Amino acid sequence: MKIILSVISFLMITPFLFCQEKNIIKDDFQKNEIGIDVANILTFLSKKNESYLVNYKRHLSINHTIRAGLNLDWSTEKDQNKSIGTRVGYEYDCPLKDNMWKLHSGVDFSFYYYGSNYQPNTQTRYGLTPLIGFSYYPVRRFSISTEVGLNIFYTQFRNPDSFDADANTNSFDFNIGSVGMLILYYHF
Repeated sequence: MKIILSVISFLMITPFLFCQEKNIIKDDFQKNEIGIDVANILTFLSKKNESYLVNYKRHLSINHTIRAGLNLDWSTEKDQNKSIGTRVGYEYDCPLKDNMWKLHSGVDFSFYYYGSNYQPNTQTRYGLTPLIGFSYYPVRRFSISTEVGLNIFYTQFRNPDSFDADANTNSFDFNIGSVGMLILYYHF
């Protein structure tokens, strides 16, 4: 954990040590980004379902980006569950005046599946999330990003062996998501 905090501290201090004359975002445009949610790793005990551990972005131009994310928790039979979460979306980027910050907005479509190894319980969730966020580029190949979105979820709960009427229901949920998410991206 000390190593991760040291790396983050180094990335935050780097711009002050190595003043950069050029526009990081526009002058050295990288088409691909791969990132991990550092907040989910550091707080693995309180993992958020709407935060994706592995993230990928493909820039079509400086302003238009296709994005995807993946969460996978496939446990053994002793751990009792398996889940997969995916998302795909579009992002519009707006570099800010000081050239080290970028504002973005977009929308994600998501799918989440959860199943139990011991019981036939399943949960399937489909989602739509309009979002807004920003990125900071301390060095040429790395950026730190966070965002917040309004999650609109349609969830199906299924248990074919249950006599309870609430065991086989559908629901709509609205909530604010991705608060506290901090993604470290590598650009290539």
